[in-house]
Amino acid sequence: MRWMRGAMVTVMASAVIGVPAAPAVAGPGETAADIVEDVWVETPLDSDGDGVRDRVHLTVTRPAASLGKLGSIVLPTPYAGPGADVPYPSVDVDRLPQETPAAGLADLMRGRGRSKAATVFKHYTNRRYAVITVDSLGTNLSTGCPDTGGRDETAAMRAVVDWLDLKGRAYDSAGRPVTASWSARRVAMTGVSYDGTLPIMAAITGRSALKAIVPMSAVTSWYDYYRANGLVVAPGGWQGEDLDVMSRYILTRVNPEVCEAAMERLTRIQDRVTGDYSRVWAERDYTAQAGRIRAGVFLAQGLEDWNVKPQQGIQLWQALRGDRKLWLYEGGHGSPRSQEFSDAVDRWIDHYVHGVDNGIDREPPVTLEDARSVVVERTTAWPVPGTRTVKLPLATGAARADTFTDSGRTLTAEQLVAGHAENRLDYRWPVLTRDVRLSGTPYVSLKVSVDNRTAANLTALLVDHGPAGTGSQIVTRGWIDPQNRVSRSRSLPVVPGKAYGIRWNLQPEDHVFRAGHRIGVVIVSTDYDYTLRPLPGTRLSVDPTASRVELPIVGGREALR
Repeated sequence: MRWMRGAMVTVMASAVIGVPAAPAVAGPGETAADIVEDVWVETPLDSDGDGVRDRVHLTVTRPAASLGKLGSIVLPTPYAGPGADVPYPSVDVDRLPQETPAAGLADLMRGRGRSKAATVFKHYTNRRYAVITVDSLGTNLSTGCPDTGGRDETAAMRAVVDWLDLKGRAYDSAGRPVTASWSARRVAMTGVSYDGTLPIMAAITGRSALKAIVPMSAVTSWYDYYRANGLVVAPGGWQGEDLDVMSRYILTRVNPEVCEAAMERLTRIQDRVTGDYSRVWAERDYTAQAGRIRAGVFLAQGLEDWNVKPQQGIQLWQALRGDRKLWLYEGGHGSPRSQEFSDAVDRWIDHYVHGVDNGIDREPPVTLEDARSVVVERTTAWPVPGTRTVKLPLATGAARADTFTDSGRTLTAEQLVAGHAENRLDYRWPVLTRDVRLSGTPYVSLKVSVDNRTAANLTALLVDHGPAGTGSQIVTRGWIDPQNRVSRSRSLPVVPGKAYGIRWNLQPEDHVFRAGHRIGVVIVSTDYDYTLRPLPGTRLSVDPTASRVELPIVGGREALR
């Protein structure tokens, strides 16, 4: 989640929540309008093993003159300190590691230069909120050790919520006890990317003073961030990143060397060999723990986000059973840009923290915003109502074997879609006579063999082919390890030359194939920008007559007639 490293506070203040850019404050307590104070909240942890409970640093900004108690808006981040220069493991390998089993984010938005104590969110302090920025565990002015979305960071976030609920202990810079006597004991948390993941982590701890969260482009399962159906994959643009790389990057506390054992442990347990789903990933799978969430959840997810991919926000929204709202926007990693979104976030927080009956909980729960930052649809569900799965065979007729050879580390997916027929399989359906809308998660089912290896990457690309001369667009993609054809939690041997039936998901998408275009599927092995990259030469065969694509189409099969 390495996007927008230097400007998180500005983004949160203007583009995301809809507040004007805040004036700088010279230092704690040095403004007549607001009180700004540094606080260290004690956690129940000793993650660095120094015999002292870890403390997380907060900067609290609240109005000096206030009638009654204040609701709180918490903005957590792991990026306040200058990130470390962390070497990445190479993804160029001679063979895939799962072929010969061994014994045995980083910049999910790097907030370099963020000055939290010097930021006042006037928009909210004027409306009786305290704004609290938090350095997550082991970062900047906090102690302890980060664990990239694990139990320790989760417990630290809960400790902050509990302090605002007048529980637990906190101290000022001189070590004197501090209480949140001004707190109304009702809290909202929000943020973009990793900053938005931390509120989800706080929410899965169950009932608390946390009443609302607004995660944007946030990780809801770290397995789905660094793995896919048994394959080791990368967040877009950050090949080689993993749990340990992320934690080492954000480990910006004083004397970070005390966390070396914790960092080495992450390297041991993350498993870059099998890519299997394990207890390590279950701990960091918040979608599986969605039943514990009691706060109202307002999720924003970019449909073109290949860092925190579309599956992330959508799968948590679908798993929630309490109050929820989903804002899908046609854009990449970050947040929606429309004024309607900013207003909706304000109303969501007002409703759940201040108890304002503004109708936000009775509006359609799903909103779609286009690339122009214009709201184009409000609906009761996503996929949108009327969507039905259409199963299309890749080919008809007698069984056959279509064979291709993995290009390994030499060609990108875009290059393979454009040519190099020997390194991919390309299947297309007839020219569309009307617009066809895809809404949901496509699947591919292949009868496929790996002919000369016991392991391979397997990638499917859903492609929108324009009229002749206009080019082709990769709409979405998905990956699987053939060794994980039965379960993402268990690797099974692959016998060279033996055909297996393998079904897997692509990333969710909402896309219109225009009249005159053709829907296509391209099958490749290595996806240069996302998977490990072995030497070229792995040969795979597909029987297209026993293979198909499953497309969520608005209007179902009738829309394709």
